[in-house]
Amino acid sequence: MSTSTVSQLSSTERRERVRLQATSTVARRNLFSKLYLSSLAIALAIAFIPLFSILQNVIGNGWHYLTWGFLTQSQHLPDLMSRNAIGGIGNALTGTAVVDGVALLFAVPIALLLAVAFFDLRNKWTLIVRAAMETFIGLPSILFGVFIYVLFVANNHGITEGIYGSYALCFIIVPVSTINCLAALESVPKTLIEAGLSLGSRPSRVMWRVVLPVARPRILTGLFLAFARSVGETAPILFVIGVSLLPTYSLTTSQSTLPTLMYNYLTGSYPSQRTACWGIALVLMITVLALNLISRIFVARSSK
Repeated sequence: MSTSTVSQLSSTERRERVRLQATSTVARRNLFSKLYLSSLAIALAIAFIPLFSILQNVIGNGWHYLTWGFLTQSQHLPDLMSRNAIGGIGNALTGTAVVDGVALLFAVPIALLLAVAFFDLRNKWTLIVRAAMETFIGLPSILFGVFIYVLFVANNHGITEGIYGSYALCFIIVPVSTINCLAALESVPKTLIEAGLSLGSRPSRVMWRVVLPVARPRILTGLFLAFARSVGETAPILFVIGVSLLPTYSLTTSQSTLPTLMYNYLTGSYPSQRTACWGIALVLMITVLALNLISRIFVARSSK
C-alpha cells in the first residue's frame, strides 16, 4: 500500500492494520525469542561445567589444608626420611602481602595522576599515553618479568630481591587501575562539575572537592580489582624475587609468594608438595574472591 493510501486511512483503521501485521508475525518472533533464550542457556551451562569442575577439585582437595598450622608455619624442605614434612605457607603469605602491598603503594599515586591527566587534558600526548596504557593491559605479563629481570637482576649479578617483584607488578596494576579510575571520573555527572566551576572554584579544587569524592567508591573498586589480579600473577615475579623459606618483611632479600610457591611445589620431587598445591590454590581463590566481594560492596554503596 502506498504512503498516500495509508495517510487517507482513519486512525482506527491504521491501528487495526498494525494489529493485524503484528499478529501475523507474533509466532515467528516468539520462535526466534525461544531459540535465542535456549542458546543463551546452553552457552551458560557449557561455561559453568568447567567452572564447577575447577571449584569441586580445588575445594574437595584443598579444604583440609585450611588449618592454622598450614597458614602460619613456614615452608619446610622434605627429604627421604620425612617426605611429608613440607610445613606451611606462612612465608608465602608474608611475601605475597609485602610484594603486592608495596606494588600497590607504588601504583596508586601513579594511576590516580594519570587518570586525572587523561580526564582534564585532551591533547595528543594524553591520547598517546592512554593508548599505551590500554596496550599494556593486553600484553602477556611475563614480558614485564623479563624486562625487570634484564634491567635489575641480570645487572645485579643474578641477585633476586622482593622489590623487583613489586616493580614488575606495577606494570600490571598501573594500567588496569588507570583505566578503571578514568572510567570512575567520567561517570561523575557533568552538572556537578559545571556547578562547581560556576561558583568560581578553580578546576583543581573542583577535582579535589567534587569529582574525586563522588568517584571515590568506583575508584576503590578499580584498585581492588587490579590488586586482586596482581595477587594471582606468577609470570612477572617468578624469576626476579627468588625463594625464601622464612617469613621476611625486607624488600632487599629474596621472597616467596603464593603463586611462586605453587610453581615450585608443582616442579618438586615429592608427591606431598604437589598435593599441597590444592591448599595453596584454595587460599588464593579465597583471597581473590574476598577482594572482589569488597569491590562489589563499594559499588553497591556508591549506587545506594
